Amino acid sequence: MPVPNFVRHRPFLAVVALALLLALSFQGTRALWEPDEGRYTNVALQMLHTGDFVSLRRNEEALHFTKPPVTYWAIAASVASLGRNEWAVRLPIGLAFVFTVALVFQMGKRFVPEKPWLPALIYATSPVPFFASNTVNTDTMLAATEALAAFFYVHERFGQGSRRWLDLMWAGFGLAFLTKGPPALLPLLAIVAFELSQRRALRLLRPIGLLAFAVIGLGWYAIVIRLHPGLLDYFLGHEVYARIATDQLQRFPQWYGPFVVYAPTLLFGSLPWMVAALPSLKARISAGGKMPDELRFLWFWLALPLLIFCLSRSRLPLYLLPLFAPLSLLLGRALVNVRWQPATYALLLVPWVILLLGVKYYTSAVYATDKDGRKFAAQLLPILPGHPEELLFVEDMTRNGLNLYLDTNIERLSFKPMPKMMSDSSYDQTVAEELNEQESARVFIMKREVEGYFLNEVRSAGKQPVLLGIISDVQGRKRRERAVYTLAGDFPQPVSQ
Repeated sequence: MPVPNFVRHRPFLAVVALALLLALSFQGTRALWEPDEGRYTNVALQMLHTGDFVSLRRNEEALHFTKPPVTYWAIAASVASLGRNEWAVRLPIGLAFVFTVALVFQMGKRFVPEKPWLPALIYATSPVPFFASNTVNTDTMLAATEALAAFFYVHERFGQGSRRWLDLMWAGFGLAFLTKGPPALLPLLAIVAFELSQRRALRLLRPIGLLAFAVIGLGWYAIVIRLHPGLLDYFLGHEVYARIATDQLQRFPQWYGPFVVYAPTLLFGSLPWMVAALPSLKARISAGGKMPDELRFLWFWLALPLLIFCLSRSRLPLYLLPLFAPLSLLLGRALVNVRWQPATYALLLVPWVILLLGVKYYTSAVYATDKDGRKFAAQLLPILPGHPEELLFVEDMTRNGLNLYLDTNIERLSFKPMPKMMSDSSYDQTVAEELNEQESARVFIMKREVEGYFLNEVRSAGKQPVLLGIISDVQGRKRRERAVYTLAGDFPQPVSQ
């Protein structure tokens, strides 16, 4: 199988083109899946609705500061330019993936100079970065901003660049911090540890760089903390302490959590490259000897953040996504001496790429899930008497993605008062509080199991419930029905019961 001249002579463009194919194929085919895709999209759409790009909200009444704004800004800009559709929502994530592939290629020139394209190819075709690029998440954007900051450091440290590149490194970490907060600084910690090991850490303290980090990384935090008293306590208590030191979030907090979450993520998430590189990695470890600085830095970059993630009590697979950049560079170094002909790479790569795209198409066009926001909207739309101003989920999972399809506020109601945090509360308000508000075009959605409680609340408030219809979905082998209500007089035109 001959290799096209374009691939042999323009490897950078070839790898970027492959990354674009992987990232953008079928990107608008799949509906938004709840809860994460719907929540992130909803916050970005709220920016466009309110014109407020500083304070993050799930709806007009509920703040949502679980993540900083960079990903939301990117999605909002894309939707404003390309319209309200899944393609526009996911485009920034896909482009961030492609950008990371390009950065890994550039760093490959320093760490794998014989085949700088190989680490980029490994990153682009590893399952975890690939599948993450096809969902709405903050980790793909974080991986891109961390890789950017690391690239500036690598260019200065291993490329004999000017010290001014360190200023850009600090600016890059400021952007990463504005993308996901404290986890963004783990590669910086690895850089500091590496420099300390060589007794050169003080050179990192650049006044211009530190100023750039403060302005880019901390400026937004300073503004919102001033606007919303109590937000600093939320950031430090819920977003830092609770995630690191407690099991409050119930994300595999057990001692064996790293083996359940992170070991499979690294092993299966880097197929087939990890399997191909294992013999070489084992041989190099057995051989021992002095490790060159480039290799030592890559291990610092991978191992130190991984250790901190393992010690933290909140663990999810995508937390490791930014570590696939150093992992790809390490695997590239391990595989650099494998004497495969270019045609062999092509013969092995083409079926793998087809498999990845096939899985992506299956999940986009064939696989059915009750978390499908587009399907839920299609069931709901025919029974609505008009455009709803609010969709109110009563003791049920909030489907925030419906904002994309129905252009409306989404809230979650409870029957009993619940403790409310500054942000990310489980419920927005009680049913009774909502019924006391003078609002219009409200639609209440609930499981049939709680329908009786809802009707009692409505009648106790002196309102008249109006059943709009019943919608259903299948969860495994179970069929779940939901009742959809409004209140008499809530819509401009009469609604018959």
